[in-house]
Amino acid sequence: MSRYTLEEEEQIANFKAFWNKYGNFILTVLIVVFGSFAANNGWKWWQARESAAAVAPYEKLEKALTDGDLALASQIQNTLSADHARSPYAQRGAVLMARALFAKGQINEAKTQLEWAVEHARQDEFTATASLMLSGLLLDDKQYDKAAALLEKHYPGFEGLFHDRKGDIALARGDSATAKAEYDEAVKTIQPDSPWKPVIERKLAALPKTGDKAQ
Repeated sequence: MSRYTLEEEEQIANFKAFWNKYGNFILTVLIVVFGSFAANNGWKWWQARESAAAVAPYEKLEKALTDGDLALASQIQNTLSADHARSPYAQRGAVLMARALFAKGQINEAKTQLEWAVEHARQDEFTATASLMLSGLLLDDKQYDKAAALLEKHYPGFEGLFHDRKGDIALARGDSATAKAEYDEAVKTIQPDSPWKPVIERKLAALPKTGDKAQ
């Protein structure tokens, strides 16, 4: 027997169609938005403190990524990670590498970069961004517990997006009531001018009206 009524199944189908069409784009927007967020919050201060030894390979990494030379970029990031793990250059580099790898369909390699960033990042912006990105990839793999575990910590300014991702996980588990609660909280806590807000509102609109947990 179906877990949902015909109306609910139609709503779920509409949501899935929306996510299949826009999901990858949304993930890319998230990476770009919070990459910029991280760059504008403390990045210049860190630049002033870091040695030229970390600056030089990071600049080469950016150029390699701009040129589309993923192999060279990977080599440079490995050097940054090994020799300058505490540097924000290495941490931001890992996030940039993950974005590039994801765009090329190299999902496992992207996960490796994000796992490194989650473990080594010293700034909340990098840790939160990497956690969100990695939780999305784990969600795609149906590793719901691991995805949820990445969202347990609190990072100021990221509350809305964390609630949104928790809603995605709940919905994937068939718990539409929890999904609705998380999406509602996401709409309340996310910045009013965030480009992510209308996306969350669309997710809410696509939920089954009953909001009952699937049995």
